[in-house]
Amino acid sequence: MKDILDIIYKALCANEYIRSMTYNEEAEQYRIKFYEQPETADKTGAFITIRPVDVPNEAYHGSNKELSISHLIQIDVESKYRTTCKQLQFEIKKEMKTLGFGQISGQGLDEYFPETKRFVDARRYQGNTKIYDTQY
Repeated sequence: MKDILDIIYKALCANEYIRSMTYNEEAEQYRIKFYEQPETADKTGAFITIRPVDVPNEAYHGSNKELSISHLIQIDVESKYRTTCKQLQFEIKKEMKTLGFGQISGQGLDEYFPETKRFVDARRYQGNTKIYDTQY
């Protein structure tokens, strides 16, 4: 079985800019998490949250078989700096495009939260697997 969240995570970690902004050298881990950021998470720099919006669904079928799977994923970026959020999302969008995902128009968030003093840029991406790639 394949895990689309892990595939996305690995693609983001391989991006030089994303790595430079999210990797904590001391803790030797990325500030990239699934579903939510734990209360104890390192928030000293920018961080990314990857979450599915829906379960994987059949995109195409033929002869009573699934031929392709559709995924709907939301990726949130939080940072003290607005331009950091924008640059990270730009890099994320490039990586998602290479994985076959496109950004969904009108389904996102671009806000500043005074209580956390952080900018948030959340975007949704939808993509279908290649034909016969259905092990999700």
